[in-house]
Amino acid sequence: MKQKMWLLLTSFAALVLVQQQLLLHRPPRLVSRTPQPLQSGSAALDLRFSRPMQLGSVAADSQLQPDLPHRWQGENNLLRLLIDANQSIKTSIQLTVAGQDHRAQALPPQHWWWDPRPWLLVNRPVDGGDQLQVQRRDGRWIPLSPTLNEIKSVVPLGNGKGAALIEKDKDWKQRVFLLPLLPRNITAHRDQLAAPKAGKLMPLVPGQYLFADLSSNLNGDLLAQTGGFSPGSGRTELIKADGQRRTLEIKASGPIQLLPAGGGAVVPTFNGLTLRPLIENYKTPQILPGARDLGDFCQATGRAVLIRHWPDYRRSIELVIPGLPPKQLWLGEESVLTLSCDNRGERVWAVLGRRQDRRIKHELVLLDGGGVVLSRRQLAPWLFKSGSRLQFDPVGEQLLMTVTKPGLDAGRAALMDATTLEWLKVLPIRIKEALWLSAG
Repeated sequence: MKQKMWLLLTSFAALVLVQQQLLLHRPPRLVSRTPQPLQSGSAALDLRFSRPMQLGSVAADSQLQPDLPHRWQGENNLLRLLIDANQSIKTSIQLTVAGQDHRAQALPPQHWWWDPRPWLLVNRPVDGGDQLQVQRRDGRWIPLSPTLNEIKSVVPLGNGKGAALIEKDKDWKQRVFLLPLLPRNITAHRDQLAAPKAGKLMPLVPGQYLFADLSSNLNGDLLAQTGGFSPGSGRTELIKADGQRRTLEIKASGPIQLLPAGGGAVVPTFNGLTLRPLIENYKTPQILPGARDLGDFCQATGRAVLIRHWPDYRRSIELVIPGLPPKQLWLGEESVLTLSCDNRGERVWAVLGRRQDRRIKHELVLLDGGGVVLSRRQLAPWLFKSGSRLQFDPVGEQLLMTVTKPGLDAGRAALMDATTLEWLKVLPIRIKEALWLSAG
């Protein structure tokens, strides 16, 4: 009996040893490909391998077509492909991944198509109400959502896997929905690249509300602020990308904005802006006193740009760098309608408004990180649509805004070169707002 047991154990150990040897001599595999939104370049892709890889070998043996300036970063089995900053990407990329692991085993060449360009998403009036639509690469528009009464606000998820929206009915009651989206921007064959596929529209927060506000970060988390029709019915809820939910005990005087990288939020109060964690750490929150509004996050650096309102009715634009006091970039009597900045906080775009000759005129100004005016452009005959957003696309080096002009009953989506501020196009369709949807 003991001899049989010994033979079984010996056979099992030999089998394990043989399996280990087979695995050691097995070539490495590319396990996953994940777009990385939090980066300092034009676009980035995280590649996970089954084995620790030689960074230099992967960089030397892999190829991009077109051959865009890029670099490889990382170590072990997780590497990142980073397209250089300020490199405009106008088409999909054919990616060949190859190289050796630390045992000199070669990775069989992997061929993929990757399109990091964001999608143009619009809130569009249609017969019977409003509808969320996306523009395909060939210029055609396809519906993502069913027709709703009135879409008051749209917030694309930072990971490209959905869009949250607020619907308002004729009685001014608001409902909050989530539209799941399936990104299709990394495929084995070029003809499989396509606009995201929409899932079924579902309630994000059940019930009807007097008001609602939404915010998302790059992880795809959502923050929903809702207020009912009775005193004390206000609620702030964090909905994680994995579906987990948590009610937050946060008092705010306005919309709360999630930090792009996650973990915290900018909370407006009656005496300034507060930066606080989403999980209580019992530390004193960072407070920036004064009448300030958050303009935009500069995603890769933790920087942000703010609009400050002065008692003499002037406004200033401030750049906030972690650990330093706000840096004033601009001060004037014009109104600051909106702000946007690049990922590194080195370029800031502002739409300024002034009344001249009984007419309102809007101007787009490009500032560097030191407050020097690099370029400026009058928007005439167009006006920036009140309540909409100015958004920078680092992939295509372009700006997206919603514009209008006297005589129009709706807005238009407008694209502008981010460096020269030259108009690229103004799309003819009637919309309420245009937004970038991350490729995911």
